[in-house]
Amino acid sequence: MNNSAVDAAADPADRARALLDHRYRSATTYEVGREKIREFARAIQDFHPAHWNEAAAAQLGFDGLIAPPTFASIILLRVHREILDTLITGYDSHRILHADQVLDIGRPLVAGDRITCDVYFESFRNFADYDVLAVKSVLTDQHGAVVQTGSTALLVRTGPEGPGSERVGRIAMHSPDAPGTTGVIVPGEGDGIVAPISPRTPRTTVDFESLSVGTELPARVVHLSRGDLVNYAGVTGDTNPVLFSEQAADATGLPTVVAPGMLKLGLAAGYLGGWLGDPAAATRFRAQFAHYTHYLHISPLQASAIEFRGRITSLDPHRRMATVALDARSHGRRLFGYAAAEVLFPKRD
Repeated sequence: MNNSAVDAAADPADRARALLDHRYRSATTYEVGREKIREFARAIQDFHPAHWNEAAAAQLGFDGLIAPPTFASIILLRVHREILDTLITGYDSHRILHADQVLDIGRPLVAGDRITCDVYFESFRNFADYDVLAVKSVLTDQHGAVVQTGSTALLVRTGPEGPGSERVGRIAMHSPDAPGTTGVIVPGEGDGIVAPISPRTPRTTVDFESLSVGTELPARVVHLSRGDLVNYAGVTGDTNPVLFSEQAADATGLPTVVAPGMLKLGLAAGYLGGWLGDPAAATRFRAQFAHYTHYLHISPLQASAIEFRGRITSLDPHRRMATVALDARSHGRRLFGYAAAEVLFPKRD
């Protein structure tokens, strides 16, 4: 397939269908910077020392600062924007939500990494007033090793919008590094591509033998304000105006501005990493967060409190792995339809 074949399609849905069973390689390579890691860690309120201090990262066995587990969302947002700007034009960014996210982590991204991203278009369907495009993203480092993979369902609302929706596009932020070129599109399927788990020994402060199914993690409360949403949008390059504009939120049928799903997942990952003592011990995150009842509404005058909790739902003594169900609530509302992480613990001596 060439780009002109995609351009010839009649509408965004047809363009998306034309990409099925193909791979898109981003036109740019992303370099993971020390200060960007710190900016992102600050934006998701993750203050584990390994994200801030090289000596602390070295104690965990890394040569540079390690990025928080969901740092890859910066790269994925850029590549998804490339695709929407050049291949599947016609969808408005404020009408796109991340419905589901799976992130498999072979190893954390480290300062100095140069990352290439391939996106595989896996399925497309329409129901009611929504188009759903499922994609798989594969992150490869400068040595050609797959380090992380992510599966995402992009949910696009295609039904009629509320009054004032024609003004929403004028509210959206415009990225100064918006792509001007298109990557390469070739046939390819992402099935079977996984990020191999690093042979590194986890250095958790939690004893695996102390855990049992049903063990509760200590609760933690964080606060999120409108300013935090603007900061997160600036750090990640997320230009969706419903993150910062009351007018845009109202035009799209929301009662007020909302926190994006990947911000909520980043906060949850930071909560888990703080309990573990080793944020690199988590090898998989899964979350569902698109349903209306799971939106986190942020008041213009007061930060919203979010309480995070966790519970061990399964243990694998042979692999020394635990599955942790993650729960986040604000104003009595659940913020995830479902969220969980898989965590590795060190072998017994």
